[in-house]
Amino acid sequence: MIKGNFGGIMFSINQQAVKIVKEKILPFAEQLNCKVYQLKNGATVVDMGVEAPGGWMAGKLLVEATIGGMGHVDFGQFNLGDLHYPSIDVYIDHPVEATLSSQFSGWKMPGKDVPGYINPIGSGPARAIARNDIFAQSWHYQDINHETVFAAQTQEIPDESVAEMVAKECKLPAENVYILATKTASLAGAIQVCSRTVEPSVWRLCRKGFDIGKIISGMGTCLIPPPVKDELKGMDRVNTALLYGVTVRYVVDCTDAEIEAVINTAPFSASRRYGERFIDIFEEGKRDFYIVDKDIHTVARYEITNYATGKTFVGGTLREDMLKDCFYRD
Repeated sequence: MIKGNFGGIMFSINQQAVKIVKEKILPFAEQLNCKVYQLKNGATVVDMGVEAPGGWMAGKLLVEATIGGMGHVDFGQFNLGDLHYPSIDVYIDHPVEATLSSQFSGWKMPGKDVPGYINPIGSGPARAIARNDIFAQSWHYQDINHETVFAAQTQEIPDESVAEMVAKECKLPAENVYILATKTASLAGAIQVCSRTVEPSVWRLCRKGFDIGKIISGMGTCLIPPPVKDELKGMDRVNTALLYGVTVRYVVDCTDAEIEAVINTAPFSASRRYGERFIDIFEEGKRDFYIVDKDIHTVARYEITNYATGKTFVGGTLREDMLKDCFYRD
């Protein structure tokens, strides 16, 4: 356990995530269309959408684990003009810890120097222990737990070297590491990426100068695009959904002026890349999120309600045309 904002004892994100893995994922791997691997160094890998099919419930549990059990996850319905798709809706009462410290895909994993290769990226509660990226370091939360959960967005089943990397950064034995792995193009992978709504928007608010310590709660809803086997097309679809098809809703306690200062600068509509296709931006960045223009780390639409005054402020817009162009492109 760790010391929190006000000197009290805070929760352990990893403790809750490990509980989800042990009680909801591992015993039901077959029903979830997942496959479990016990690595030679004792680490546990759950294939939730790399070679295994995965599915709706695997995706939901993957999201619950990557936010450390800090929120409620549901499927809903997204309607915009002629577009009618399922959505993934995430409700979080500790959005800064659940996202910046855990869910954010900020862990750089070893890649390959191969043309067209999409480098894997890591996320999940292990980041709250290691705190080895700028996103986790931007908030003071530090988790301490004897076991950890790491999520790998990858086209290959993680091996012993990946587990050893996580174990070393978290100062834990490899047998205490649980790795949840999916391709972006899998259904579970798409659900997990599309659940990252509060995640980039908290970071965006922080970058725009808003005091994220004044956020009480956050929720986000994102359509789940049509699944496709091709990893690059899958990457394009889920990130287009985030940039042009997400609404986040926050409750904060501050002055109205503090909200007015960011409500029109936080959405993707304020980005210099607004109106561009994600695939073009991604290719420009050599298919590497550590090279890609950082101005894409946001979402389409923000609704911020001030608990102090009861006023709600809205900024940004959804773009049916950009979503259609991506989903129905040959």
